[in-house]
Amino acid sequence: MKILCQIVSVEPLSLIVSLPNQLFGHIPITQITSEFTALLEKIEESVDEEDEDEEDEDDSSKQHKVPDLADIFTPGQYLRAIVTEVHAPGTTDNLGIGRPKDGSQRVSRRVELSVEPHKVNHGIAVKDLTPGFVSLTT
Repeated sequence: MKILCQIVSVEPLSLIVSLPNQLFGHIPITQITSEFTALLEKIEESVDEEDEDEEDEDDSSKQHKVPDLADIFTPGQYLRAIVTEVHAPGTTDNLGIGRPKDGSQRVSRRVELSVEPHKVNHGIAVKDLTPGFVSLTT
């Protein structure tokens, strides 16, 4: 389902967004764009290789700078997203991020979304596009 959401908080590894009907959703860092995910994987591989070598520790931190989500997104910004997964109430946080769960979080569903362009724009043909076009149809 495609949905319009508004960024509430920019975390180091995810975006917290406000959804209709007073719901909140999470956009993991791996669901921003495929290029961003590929960059993260490339950095992870090179860090693993350097851990084996352990030669230039000072240079490795400079070479492997991951773009900060706060540099790309701001609270209040609207995004088109697609729902990728809904976790049942009471399930644990799969990403291991976020604050400790209180009572309301334990009974709430966890909605995960994606803003990857190829997923969000699926089904839109070039002939459908016009200047100023915005579509939220499913």
